[in-house]
Amino acid sequence: MTGIPEGIVPIALDAMGGDHGPSVMVPAALQAIGQGGVAVALVGDPVEIQTELEKYDTPAKQLIQVVPADGVVEEGESPARAFRSKPKASIFVSAGVVKMGKAAGFVSMGSTGASIAAATVVYGTLEGIDRGALGGPVVGYAPNTVIIDLGTNVDTKPSLLVDFAALGNAMSKLIYKNENPRIALLSVGSEEGKGNALVKETTRLLNATDLNFIGNIEPNDLPEGKAEVVLCDGFVGNVILKLTEGLGDAIVGHVKSILGETEESKKLSKEIFERMNILEAFGGGPLLGVNGLAIVGHGASGVNAVANAIRTAKFVVETGLIGAQQAELDRIRAEVS
Repeated sequence: MTGIPEGIVPIALDAMGGDHGPSVMVPAALQAIGQGGVAVALVGDPVEIQTELEKYDTPAKQLIQVVPADGVVEEGESPARAFRSKPKASIFVSAGVVKMGKAAGFVSMGSTGASIAAATVVYGTLEGIDRGALGGPVVGYAPNTVIIDLGTNVDTKPSLLVDFAALGNAMSKLIYKNENPRIALLSVGSEEGKGNALVKETTRLLNATDLNFIGNIEPNDLPEGKAEVVLCDGFVGNVILKLTEGLGDAIVGHVKSILGETEESKKLSKEIFERMNILEAFGGGPLLGVNGLAIVGHGASGVNAVANAIRTAKFVVETGLIGAQQAELDRIRAEVS
């Protein structure tokens, strides 16, 4: 992106990603720009994007650039196969815009697998990391608790969980301003020795570091905020994420069925949903362990959530998290060795 005023952070947005495409991405981009500090490159079908842009008369359009792309990676489609057959798909072009230095990071509500593939292949990973990891707060009652991994690596080695601890430590310090984050392993019991082989071996490795490792916590401890960084494999993390989302929706539905569609029930439902699902407030979370910024959000996200994701991308850029990750990895690996 060219001609951007000083102090404005350029962000690439996958305009074709998510359930709604440009009909949500365009107003979300304009909303984020209106809040100040960002410019947005809308990546996707130029005709569809321009059609949506023409519906709005706002000065924010001056900080919009349309970047043509051809194709979309659908949910369930093999990311590796899509990269070969659809190299000009919107998600891959979005990552390319960042790689060329025309944006500071990208945001996508499209296929999570494709977003991870795009960031991994186009950006490359940090030394010793094969694949990035999704991490962030998912339980509204503990908005400062980062859970890693949320679904990227379903099969995980102890050494990789130690890497996640280092990445989470850096993230917690820089983004959530925790001076000495408590780091815990998610397990079936809080007592030392409880858990499977992965938990036990990771415990041994973490005890060799100077991280503030407090041992095991159980899932029912998550709402209490007993740790700022919680480690688990991607299978468990994704189950936690989807259970939290499902419970939030179910409770909101139950409240409405009892109170009806009143202003009181709407207010209460909104509060419950936000308490259960913190992702709406951030719009998405950063992919950790890659050499660039990728914010990955939920496909069903609406305008507010996508605008929040763009703001989150700006904030993460300003914290310096991307550059800080490798230094923290190197330090912790040296201690374990």
